[in-house]
Amino acid sequence: MKLWKRIAAMVLASLLALGTLVGCGGKTGDNSAASEGGKYKIGVVLKSLANPFYVTMADAIEAKGEELGVEIVLQAPEKETDAEKQMQIIENLITQQVDAILLTPNGSTEMAPAAKKCNDAGIPIVIVDTRLDAAALEENGATTASFIGSDNYFGGQLAAEEMKKAIGEGKVAILEGIGGQESSVNRVSGFTDKAEELGGLDIVASQPADWDQEKGYTVFQNILQANPDINGLFAANDMMALGAVKAIEDAGLEGKITVIGFDATDDAKEAIKAGKMLGSIAQSPADMGTTALTTALDFLEKGSCEEDIAVEVYMLAADAIE
Repeated sequence: MKLWKRIAAMVLASLLALGTLVGCGGKTGDNSAASEGGKYKIGVVLKSLANPFYVTMADAIEAKGEELGVEIVLQAPEKETDAEKQMQIIENLITQQVDAILLTPNGSTEMAPAAKKCNDAGIPIVIVDTRLDAAALEENGATTASFIGSDNYFGGQLAAEEMKKAIGEGKVAILEGIGGQESSVNRVSGFTDKAEELGGLDIVASQPADWDQEKGYTVFQNILQANPDINGLFAANDMMALGAVKAIEDAGLEGKITVIGFDATDDAKEAIKAGKMLGSIAQSPADMGTTALTTALDFLEKGSCEEDIAVEVYMLAADAIE
């Protein structure tokens, strides 16, 4: 998606969020596209378009929508911490009577009420990348049509295995995502559990950097000051990993700390090829996005769909990058 389209989408989201929200009204199981003979209108609410991972997902969804003759209404907050803005966007999509909503939630518990709002409006909601908390869904009396995402716990385990192979024994730090978010919790716990099982990986620091590159830089800079003899770093996404890489360079420690990220973004691939990162746990945001869209369409056409769809994760190292 072109830069100006990204900017326009975010401006539109802000304007809609400032507007007066009207009641959910609308659908009771019928979809406007079927009743009017037109194409489906699918709302897409991503975490943020500041992260290349979600830009890739957005591009794939829009391309697939064009291929299938589906109208895509795609919006996102500026920050991945902004669950309130996501809720406002969803409320506005409901008033627009979209046929289904795809959501990458900025909060596993915070966005459970959004699922309930969709349920009440008769709009199926498909969750992508980050699961909604089961207890929060139950508390809100909400359901979702499907979840499409990676096994983040397994991805964290893979990272620990690769770290063990690379350094054998040593001190390791972890950069976490936003506290409480399912993706971060599972990636970090997968890493720590496997590290304990393997032995020899001494985790001396584990701190949140909120999926953000600048915070990844400052948080890891502080970790380095307290632990200058660190041998390895696992960052729960590539944005934080790249921030840490810059902190390592500024500390004159380039080549001395093994860095593994998560997501295999294009910028991370360049860092891996340059020897600044050992690798990244890869998943496919494009596949996630297109699968989420086709799953929502399955639900609209058939009244049911596959409820849990796993996307493959694997370690991407320099020898696998063209």
